Amino acid sequence: MTAATVAVLIGWLLVVIVASWVWWPAGSGPWPAARQRRRVQLVVLAALVLVVGVTAVLTVSATPLVGPWRWVAVVLSAAVTVLGGGAVTTCVLGLASAAATTTARVQRDVLRGGAWIGALERLALLGTLVAGWPEGLAAIIAVKGLARYPELRTLSGADTGAGERFIIGTFASLGWAAACAWVLAGLI
Repeated sequence: MTAATVAVLIGWLLVVIVASWVWWPAGSGPWPAARQRRRVQLVVLAALVLVVGVTAVLTVSATPLVGPWRWVAVVLSAAVTVLGGGAVTTCVLGLASAAATTTARVQRDVLRGGAWIGALERLALLGTLVAGWPEGLAAIIAVKGLARYPELRTLSGADTGAGERFIIGTFASLGWAAACAWVLAGLI
């Protein structure tokens, strides 16, 4: 295992730790109020994107993992994809909500189950891209869009921002998952 490979795995472990802090239940954990501040969201978002960007660059010079280390990379990448993608999406939506006229709490209640759907969508995209089936992205987007369409159509007359949150969250989530899949494909 090369130093670049070790650095990638350590970087991903750091992403899991930071992302877990962002996703910690509201009102608990270390510094719960800090997670809601715009500056903190910007710093966390920049740090997560920077770490994954650096690991993507390091993956080019990393040697493919063998034996049980491949499974370590797969499990760690699944955690980075789900937790990191949730943290990135939360930060992006928090920053987008700061510019909106409606409150984030109202917008969050409108599309229920978004965190679970996003986690499953990121795992599905990771699996399809690592398996070499990029067409799976179209299926994932189609299923998500068709499942949310009735709810989004009903809310289109109300000033909830649900449609915009749906698009912003989907792009942030899928972009993160695609980056994680690219790094994992370089490691295995």
